[in-house]
Amino acid sequence: MMANDRPAERGLLFIITNPLDKLLVWVSIAVGAILAVNMIVAVFFRYVLSSPIVWADELSLYLFCWATFLGASLAVKRSDMAAVTFVLSRLPFKGRVLGSIFIQLSILFFAVVIGYYSFIWVVSPSVMNQISPALSVKLWKLYVIVPFSMLCMALFSIENTLGLVRSLLRTGKGGAPE
Repeated sequence: MMANDRPAERGLLFIITNPLDKLLVWVSIAVGAILAVNMIVAVFFRYVLSSPIVWADELSLYLFCWATFLGASLAVKRSDMAAVTFVLSRLPFKGRVLGSIFIQLSILFFAVVIGYYSFIWVVSPSVMNQISPALSVKLWKLYVIVPFSMLCMALFSIENTLGLVRSLLRTGKGGAPE
């Protein structure tokens, strides 16, 4: 029941979300690899050489946050969020689709609200002018992942919702459930 099942349904939103999905996958892979290398090197320096790297813990924290937000965006794209489907799986096809639409609209609402307030927070002077203690990087560069991932989640949930609505309309016109 994805919006991208048929070539005719690939519109402007697909043109935006498909490359965005690929970008998020590659950035997630890079962040995960850097995080793994950073942690291995940090442990080696701390316990083998007895000379800890000052900035390694802070870098791990921010990389883990980035991986979490990127992963959440990708989970929305693929509809792979953690869910309790006890009730939803027992509904007839139209009930499952309507329940899924409600879930996607809830995700959209969450992403818009959190995205809006996180954007205001990131561009506030208290964040824009603050520098991380160990990395010496402006904090807005580290925190920008929050509004960016919420934007991605919003786009992906809109795409998923449209796909669900299309599948509901197809079944309403005599089409077979997907």
